[in-house]
Amino acid sequence: MSKAVIPERINQWLATSQLNNLSPAWIQLEKGTALVQSVDGAWTVYFENKPTLQTEASVVCDVLQGMLPIQEPFELPHIQLKDDQYTDIIALEDKTCDWLLFLNVTQKVLELQQYQQAANELHLLKDQLDRTLSRHVGQEIAQLAIDGDIQLKSDGERKTISTLFVDIRGFTNYNEKVDAQEVMNTLNAYMHEMLQSILDNHGIIDKIMGDGIMAIFGIVGSENTHVEDAFQAGLTIQQRILALNKKRRQNKQEALGVGIGIATGEAVLGILGSHERRAFTAIGKHVNLAARLESNARAGEILLDQVTLNTLKRTPKHHMVNLELKGIGKVDVCIVALN
Repeated sequence: MSKAVIPERINQWLATSQLNNLSPAWIQLEKGTALVQSVDGAWTVYFENKPTLQTEASVVCDVLQGMLPIQEPFELPHIQLKDDQYTDIIALEDKTCDWLLFLNVTQKVLELQQYQQAANELHLLKDQLDRTLSRHVGQEIAQLAIDGDIQLKSDGERKTISTLFVDIRGFTNYNEKVDAQEVMNTLNAYMHEMLQSILDNHGIIDKIMGDGIMAIFGIVGSENTHVEDAFQAGLTIQQRILALNKKRRQNKQEALGVGIGIATGEAVLGILGSHERRAFTAIGKHVNLAARLESNARAGEILLDQVTLNTLKRTPKHHMVNLELKGIGKVDVCIVALN
């Protein structure tokens, strides 16, 4: 399709209409000098007194000091010549003379200022909302709510998710026999590996419970299914813990393992707590199941429920057991062991 050509008559009309809205005025300068040759247009919009011929233009418009005579075309946008009035000053060259064009852009500037003020107020409101939500439900969940990825409704939102629980094995005994500073350093090292593995695989941290973590998959957008993300997070945790323990053994430090439980199903996502402190969490049968699976997992193991196993695209190397889980009963469980 060929590009449309605007007829000259319409061009003239558009130019005239635009310029009339901007109350144009102009000063003709003697070529190569700053001396005024003529003044015309709506000059009263810009000057209290009409510029005198053969005087320097910078005398009546001090913002032009040092900028005349015109060496090359230039533009000075949004110059405030009078109180609450904004002017664009455009310098143009011609063969026999030079020109200073004055355009009243006050309305445009005021609209821009109003827009910027509204944007600033919106930004402040967003920051206030972010801080309020962060105080009540945590920064990560607050950002998801602001972005529209989750809804923080009082009655909750039903959603099919995968839940992962992970806990350090033997940490209580380790805590009792080692210096408190070393315990803190050890906990931080293990937590870093576990938390980063979850976040790298599109999980969100629901809560941290001592040396354990509850994470939810299926809320943050991902190119994978939440089941794949949860299982990959579990694998990554165990792989990183193996690497961490190798370094700890080399440094003559005690190695600790972690157990992981993952289950998939429908849960209600919502806010629990008092007015002063609230927390976002997931509630459902499969959440309890994931917690029970984790408590039965030995160091280096990932325990999966049947739904999670059946939903994985590729079946991992595993073996099946039937476990009696407290408060749940007998359940077929898939055990994936990395050591």
